[in-house]
Amino acid sequence: MENFDRLKHQTDGAPKYKLRAANVFVSPAGFHYIDYLDPTESVSPQIDGGALSEAEIVYIEKSLQSNPERLENQIAAVERHVSIRGKKALDVGCGGGLFLSKLKAKGADVLGAELSDTRAYYAQSKHGVEVVKRAVEDDYWKAFRGAFDIVTLWDVIEHVNYPLATMQAAADLLQPDGVLLIDTPCRDAFYHRFGELTYKLSRGKYPTFLNAMYSAQPFGHKQIFSLDEMRQLYEAVGLEVLELKRFHELSFPYRFYLQKFFRSKALVNFLLPFVKVFFLIFPIRNKMLAVGRKIT
Repeated sequence: MENFDRLKHQTDGAPKYKLRAANVFVSPAGFHYIDYLDPTESVSPQIDGGALSEAEIVYIEKSLQSNPERLENQIAAVERHVSIRGKKALDVGCGGGLFLSKLKAKGADVLGAELSDTRAYYAQSKHGVEVVKRAVEDDYWKAFRGAFDIVTLWDVIEHVNYPLATMQAAADLLQPDGVLLIDTPCRDAFYHRFGELTYKLSRGKYPTFLNAMYSAQPFGHKQIFSLDEMRQLYEAVGLEVLELKRFHELSFPYRFYLQKFFRSKALVNFLLPFVKVFFLIFPIRNKMLAVGRKIT
């Protein structure tokens, strides 16, 4: 398979897409990635809740965790492959902890991993779940190898510096027959393909959706995978792929995405009802769900 992590050091060639917030490089095999890495080694493991402002709480509750259907779909995906009660579960990139709280209510023994101080503190104080502020690749997690029945990375793998290393670390934490669940934007889907088309036709002037899919800001989207690349990742870390499919889901409210494309508040307000109707009629499959089991 193509070594995705090694490729991220090979950015001597020109980027294929020069976007508002990132330069996107494409390997000969088609892997899409940007030339930016987060300084995760400088992240302190201590959780400091001092910066948890009212504005941040509103963002967590009204944006980050504002889609109840998304949460229901995540729980349903887990239950299709493993019973929850009595199982040990780790949510990597647990955000505000709402998913963990639902697993806990269904009888799971839960733990979260989250690098954001405010989100980790919110998850602990709001939902009463334990959160570790360390990347899953950190040596800290070696003591947890083979400890979990369920590991999840919801909208995480596109953010990490080295996806293969992250996948291997997550797989190492699974018990035999444990399951790893991932959802992430899908490259061989409408939004990415339309963005590539508009970029090509406009000679780079109008990247449309590509501008919302990649970002060199801290903890932004560093790579977008195809279905085949995701299958390669699972197989490379010794997991049997149980489910791999495209589906429709928007992680944030429609307004959030409109504001990414248009700087005019009036235009956003005008377009919002039309966008809602459009997605009601045309639920475009923009993301992928991948589930794999650790081979015994």
